[in-house]
Amino acid sequence: MIRLLVSAVLSTALLLPSVSVAQGIDSPKQTSDNIWVMGVPDKEDIATFAESGGDVVISLLSVEEMSGSEETTWTSQQGLAFFHVPVNGATGVTFENARALDRLLLTHADKNIMVHCASSNRVGALFALRAAWLDGLSTEQALEVGRQHGMTSLEDKVSKMLAK
Repeated sequence: MIRLLVSAVLSTALLLPSVSVAQGIDSPKQTSDNIWVMGVPDKEDIATFAESGGDVVISLLSVEEMSGSEETTWTSQQGLAFFHVPVNGATGVTFENARALDRLLLTHADKNIMVHCASSNRVGALFALRAAWLDGLSTEQALEVGRQHGMTSLEDKVSKMLAK
């Protein structure tokens, strides 16, 4: 039942970009007109994203987390572009990875993009770093961007990185 509701909400949000994905549902979550964040998508999530106008999937899972995953097959079957920026837990939250994510987002700015990791915590952390270091937002504004994109337990690490 919940999966059906989430799928219906995702479909509606993709078709109507100004509509935010359901309030109170952590994953998937629409964070801008063309960006959705979430934890690990399954085959059905990928299919729903594609059927609803999705174009690009960016995975921030570590290499180890991706081993054995069929995500690249699922995205290919749906005609989606797939990119992998390996973020190995907290140690992978770096400027280099924030910049790699930024390049992909800029390259595909005219597309509907899903960015995910295991829980969206790393997604939010990289969005926070990107907001501060590349977009010039204040630390508090950048942390809020991170929270909106799923950052939870990595907030302290990101806050310390931004204070340097």
